[in-house]
Formats: sequence, structure tokens, C-alpha cells
Amino acid sequence: MNSAYIYLQLYRLFDECTPVAADCGQLCGSACCRGDEDDGMYLFPGESSVYKLLSPDWVRIEPSDFCYEYAGKSYNVPIALCKGECDRYQRPLACRIFPLTPYISDDGRGEIRIDPRSRRMCPMSRVMELEDFELSFVRNVKKAFTLLAKNKQVYAFLQEYTKYLKEFERFL
Repeated sequence: MNSAYIYLQLYRLFDECTPVAADCGQLCGSACCRGDEDDGMYLFPGESSVYKLLSPDWVRIEPSDFCYEYAGKSYNVPIALCKGECDRYQRPLACRIFPLTPYISDDGRGEIRIDPRSRRMCPMSRVMELEDFELSFVRNVKKAFTLLAKNKQVYAFLQEYTKYLKEFERFL
């Protein structure tokens, strides 16, 4: 699997597709793009190959404490930490889909939800429902993760990621 190629193609789904028809950054002062030292976006399995290929200077990729198991091996999930400004066309997938996130339901099916972690910074995630976001945006998020989840390693990651998100939901 050529991960970099796959992610670069998925990124294109979000080149002109955004959560709402307006610049949502004006609502919150671009809170998700400030580049705070402890804020970052997890990279999905294989996505770090994009940053090895592009080597942008506005982001650093570091291992995180978040891990998942796949095929008897433990993987540390890389996290992208930006400096507060980026090339929009090189943003990680998690940035492109924010404030939405993939989720594995109790019956094992993939879903798209509002990321519970986004509530601390994104006014839209506190007052909107999934159906309030641009339909094309939600469809593209679903399309991206329907395709990615066919990969067994990505699916294993999403299962652990869902457990991680459920921990946040308990406090909201």
C-alpha cells in the first residue's frame, strides 16, 4: 500500500470542502490553528509517510503516548504539532475533518461524529448537530473513512481511537 499516495488523494476531498459555508475561524479566533505547544493532531496509520515525503517546515511529527495493537505489535501514534500557520493543502487529515472524527460503533460499523475533544475550542461543536454541517463535508468525511477502514491496521487503530474518545465523552 502506498500510504502517502492514498492520503494525498484523500486530502483532495477537502481542498474546497469545509465544515460550514463561512470561515468558521472567525467565530473562535482560529482556536484550532493556534499552534499551542500541547495541541496537535494524531496522524492516522501510514499518514506520517506524507510528511516524510513533503518535509514541511511548519509542522513537526513526534511520537505520542497513544498506542494501539495490530497483528501482535504495538504502535505509537504519531502526532503533528504545528507552529500556528500551515500550508492548507498539506494539513493532516485530522485537521481537514475537524471538528468531526471517525468512530467505531458498538456493533463494529464506522460512523462519523462530532469530536468530543473539539468542544473546548470549537463553538460549532457545542451547538451544532452532525446534520447542521455542510452535507458535502460530512459525506467526504464518511467517504474517506469508509475507504481507510477497509485497511485492517487502520480499523484496529480506529477501534482503539474510539475507546480513547469514549473516555472524553464520559466527562461531557
